[in-house]
Amino acid sequence: MGICIEKLHNRKRSVSLYRVTIHRRVITTMVTSCPKVVSSWIKCHLQAPCNLHKKVVGLDIEWRPSFRRGVQNPVAILQLCIKHRCLIFQLYQASSIPRSLYKALCNPNIMFSGVKISGDAKRLKEDYGLEVAHCTDVAAMAAEVFDHKEFKRAGLKTLVENLIGEEIEKPKNVTLSNWELKYLSSGQVQYACVDAYYSYKLGKLLIFD
Repeated sequence: MGICIEKLHNRKRSVSLYRVTIHRRVITTMVTSCPKVVSSWIKCHLQAPCNLHKKVVGLDIEWRPSFRRGVQNPVAILQLCIKHRCLIFQLYQASSIPRSLYKALCNPNIMFSGVKISGDAKRLKEDYGLEVAHCTDVAAMAAEVFDHKEFKRAGLKTLVENLIGEEIEKPKNVTLSNWELKYLSSGQVQYACVDAYYSYKLGKLLIFD
């Protein structure tokens, strides 16, 4: 079946909803720049139900590429994914960042996972003062767990193909697109969701399985 996306009907101007199907799994994806919407999503998916069990949350970021030497644009979007729910927070377009996000990123019961995630965490800290307290680089962990040092330098596409047995595409025209736009294209939303979802899946596989 592969990967496809469908925009869902939604009356709220502050939110765009999508159904992203990834190899028969449906990921409900929310795109927003509204701090209140982000807080509601965090409360629903990261804070409830109240328990002490650690959660794995896939984390990724995107930014508008700069083609000038020494110039780096700020992070434009933050993607979070847990189970079959994905949030795409348009940081660049947001009027403010909710306190709930700062707290979630520092929650000792949440382990954020991603490829080269320490670099993403550094960018979030530098650009927005967001600190990711507990994170796992799935590439480094895969190299250790499977005793295969080549995995340490692998990207998401390679890790997904080798560890999960599924194929994903990462089109250059989307990778290098303008992530600062107020209205992201369906291609951008699909790309961002897929990255966050597999960051979550790899984290679950390597940390808990």
